[in-house]
Amino acid sequence: MTIFTRIRGIMTANVHDLVDQFEEPGMMLRQAIREMEESLRETTIAAAQAIASENLLAKQAAEHERRAERWQNRAEEAVAAGNDDLARQALTRKHEHHRHARDVRQSLSVAQGAALSLRREIEAMRAKLAEAKRRLATLTASQKAAEARGAIARGTARLEPQGFDRFVNLRDKVERAQAEALALGELRLAETWDPDAELEAHEQDFEVENELAALKARSSKPS
Repeated sequence: MTIFTRIRGIMTANVHDLVDQFEEPGMMLRQAIREMEESLRETTIAAAQAIASENLLAKQAAEHERRAERWQNRAEEAVAAGNDDLARQALTRKHEHHRHARDVRQSLSVAQGAALSLRREIEAMRAKLAEAKRRLATLTASQKAAEARGAIARGTARLEPQGFDRFVNLRDKVERAQAEALALGELRLAETWDPDAELEAHEQDFEVENELAALKARSSKPS
């Protein structure tokens, strides 16, 4: 495949088609970008060669024109000197250089057209390459975002029932602990209150008071 065939293939390629029509658009875009970069490199080399040829041909054409002008001057000098043979030779050489200059100018026109075409191809390829890279960056970002959303969704789906169960179990444990603490408090309160002991304490107090009153009564009688 020649470079110009590859250039035409790349320039006619639609970046969006690479994304829309293939199962793995990212891979297709990366492959297309590699081919674009390679073709751009080759086209740049070809353009540099064409520009170099253009410059060399322009110099050759200018040199032939200068020599033709120089032979024209010599022919005029020979005529002034009355040397017709020398004037004929000078004019013959002048026409030779004019012919060479004309041929070189034709080649120069072709080289200029090729160089200009390659320059335009390079500009278009750079734009196409930039578009492909932007598209790949957008696609890569979208794929990563989609993968992240999928991972989050899978993680949430996997963790939500388990987390909910843990919450329910924890809540039940807290409620049970509170209930047990309340019951234990009631039991301890029940243990500290004894009706018989309380009644016995009242009776004892009553007896103590009676004994104290009797002692006071005896102590108040005259001896």
